Amino acid sequence: MIHLLQPPDKGNNDKEIKAPLPFRFFSIRIFPREHYHWKLGWESVSGDNHLSTLLRGEVLTALATFGHDKTHKEAMRRFYLFLGDRNTTLLPADMRKAAYVAVMRNTSTMNRNGFESLLNVYREADAVQEKTRVLGSMASCPDPDIVLEVLNFFLSDEVRDQDIVYGLLGISLEGRETAWRWLKENWDIIFHKWGSGILLTHFIRDIVALFCSNEKADEVEEFFASRDTTSIAMTLKHALEQIRNKARWVENIKREESIEGLIKALACRE
Repeated sequence: MIHLLQPPDKGNNDKEIKAPLPFRFFSIRIFPREHYHWKLGWESVSGDNHLSTLLRGEVLTALATFGHDKTHKEAMRRFYLFLGDRNTTLLPADMRKAAYVAVMRNTSTMNRNGFESLLNVYREADAVQEKTRVLGSMASCPDPDIVLEVLNFFLSDEVRDQDIVYGLLGISLEGRETAWRWLKENWDIIFHKWGSGILLTHFIRDIVALFCSNEKADEVEEFFASRDTTSIAMTLKHALEQIRNKARWVENIKREESIEGLIKALACRE
């Protein structure tokens, strides 16, 4: 079982052992304080409704993204059982995204086995939903070199033009700079292929808007200043606004005496 929002454990020196800040923020934000002992497992339980099933999948995916060790270990175990038996009940469709993300979060240029296995899952899948589920997980890797390989895969003939948007949604924070360089280097190809349709806006929204500094906003503006932005003008404007708003938020946080106190205050806001 995965335990969420339990009171901190105490070490020998009576010091609190705390989960990483993003995980704590996620936990505090999603679950009310009175549910500190709420437990979530991989198995469905009697009385689960559709929303409970969806919640389980979303929470496990978030835990995998944040690097929760127990979630990673269990997800990897179930993933490799799934490779041996695609009909296993240990990894139903609504849980696979969490397992796929865990696989990619544990992938690196020195350890590609999980990535190669996930590519095989994609290539062998008949259902479009399964293919898009895999695509949405592949770029979540923390290794920039793997992220670059994944992005190039998105441009290959193996991925339908309309499905690339699912892959762009999953780009990791560690891979955002790599994704931005990739976008600039391949902009002419991307613009030629998607320039007349709404799909082009996803490249801006899902790559450009990941940043949170005024310097990066200036860099984005400079890059697009000499390019045709007719079809992405509004999306680009909104992305730049998001970057600068986040930059101001970051500066405000830096001035706070207690970041943890700020996060708790945000979590409790109605």
